[in-house]
Amino acid sequence: MSSTVVSRQKTATKQAAAKTKRFPRGSQSSRLAPDSLEAYSLPVKARAGQPQPQADFRAVPARPGDHHSIHRLLVSVLHQPSPAEFQAEQEEPSYESADRLLVKRGEQIIAHAHLVKRELQFGSNKLPIAIVSNLALAPEVFEQPCGTRLLRGAEEKMLEEEAVLGVLRTRTPEFFAAHGWCVCLRHSYSIAGARRILSHLREHEPRFQDPLRPSSPPLNIRIWRHVEQAALMRLYDANRASVYGPLLRADNYWRWLISRRAYDRIYVAINGPDKIELDDACEPIVGYAVMKEGRILEMVTAADWPQAGTQLLARACRDAIEHDLHDVRLDAAPDSPLHDVLASAGGERYYHEVRNGEVFMVKLFEPLRFLTLLEASLQQRVRDSDFCLPVDLGINLDGQKFTLAARPRSVKLVPGKLGRSYLDCSRAQLSQLMLGHLDVPAAIRAGRLHASTRLAGEIAAVMFPQLPIWRPPWDELPA
Repeated sequence: MSSTVVSRQKTATKQAAAKTKRFPRGSQSSRLAPDSLEAYSLPVKARAGQPQPQADFRAVPARPGDHHSIHRLLVSVLHQPSPAEFQAEQEEPSYESADRLLVKRGEQIIAHAHLVKRELQFGSNKLPIAIVSNLALAPEVFEQPCGTRLLRGAEEKMLEEEAVLGVLRTRTPEFFAAHGWCVCLRHSYSIAGARRILSHLREHEPRFQDPLRPSSPPLNIRIWRHVEQAALMRLYDANRASVYGPLLRADNYWRWLISRRAYDRIYVAINGPDKIELDDACEPIVGYAVMKEGRILEMVTAADWPQAGTQLLARACRDAIEHDLHDVRLDAAPDSPLHDVLASAGGERYYHEVRNGEVFMVKLFEPLRFLTLLEASLQQRVRDSDFCLPVDLGINLDGQKFTLAARPRSVKLVPGKLGRSYLDCSRAQLSQLMLGHLDVPAAIRAGRLHASTRLAGEIAAVMFPQLPIWRPPWDELPA
C-alpha cells in the first residue's frame, strides 16, 4: 500500500475522531442538567460544502403509537423524564398526543417538542399560552437544520391554537433570539438557614400585648387532606385575580396536579379548631404551603391573614431541621413580603434573568394586537400618574411608526404617526416592555432602549412599569 493511501486513511480516521469528540453522547450540548425542566440542544452551523437534506425535516404531530419511541429519545438525550412522569404527562386533562411535534427519518424519531396548552393570568387579562417543553434533537442531526424546522413547526401550531404567547426555558438563548424569542421573566426565590429563620421569627414576636387589641390564638398548621381540595382552589383563585404570571387551574387540573406527586407534603393553616373544611359557608383554611425537600414550591394565604405566611414558614423550618436539612428555600413572587423575612435572617435573595445558565424566553406572536389588549391597563396607569391628558408616546418599531394616544376616556394605537417624544425599539424590546420585564429608566441609562426625549422616557415608565410577573414552579416540577 502506498504512503499516500496510508496518509489519507490516517487523516480520515482523525477527522472522524474529532467529529465524535465534538458532540459526545451525554455532553452539555446534548443532555439536560438535573435541575432544569426544559432544554434545547442548539444546532450549530453546517460545514461548508456539506449537503443539507432540508426536505427530510418536517415537523409532524405525534400519534399514540409514538409514545414509546418518544420516551426512548428523551431519555437518551435529556436523561429524563422518568417512566412515571412521562405517564403522568399523558394523564393531564388537556393532553393530546398531537401536541407533541416530531421530526422523523423513516420510522426513527430524531427530534421532539411538546407544546403544553395553558391559560396565564396577566392582570385583568387571561392569555392563552403554549409552553414548549422537552425539546430535544438526536445527536446525529446537531449539524443540520432540523432544530429550525422543528421550532418553526411548533410556532405554526401555536398560532393555529390561537396562543398569544409562547414560553420556554433554555440554556441556549442565542438560537431562539435569532428566531424572534426574547428573554423574559426572572427566577425569584430566597434561601436562608432554617434555624436562623426560626430565631428571627422568635425575636420579632410581640413582647407586650395591647389590651385594646387582644391577640388571636396561633393558627393550627397540619397536613392537608384530599377532601380539602376546594379550599386550596378557593385560596389560589382569590390570590390569582389581577396578578401577573400564575396559570389558571380548573378542578380536573387540580386533581391531576395533586395526583402526580411532585411534592412531599402540603400544609394548611386553619383559623380556629382543627377541622376539615367541607362547607362553603365555613372557610377555616386561610393558607397553604406546598413542600418538597425543604423547598416551599408554592405558598398562598388569605388577604386578611398575612400572619399565616410566617406560621407556615416556621412549620417548614421545623420540618427541615427534623429531616437534617440546613436551609429552606422559598419560591415566591418578587413582591412577596416573606423574601424580606429570609433576607433579615441572613438569607440570600435571588431575582435574576439567569440561573445556572438557564433563562426564560417568550415570543409574542402579534405584539401590536397584544398592545390593544392592554389599552384599558395603559389608560388606568396614565390616569393614576401626574401627567395631564392628553399624552402621546410614539413607537418606532423597526422602522414602523405608531403612536399610543392617551385620552381621558381611552388609549388608542394610531399607525403612521410618531411625534416628537418616541421610543426606538425592536419587536423583542416591545415585547419585554408590554410584559413588564424591563425597568424603563435603567434600560435607557444602559443604552438598551432609546428615548427621543426625557418626556418619552417618563411616559414609557408610566405606561410600561416593571411588573412582578412570576409563575409558581409547582406546575412544571417533575414528579
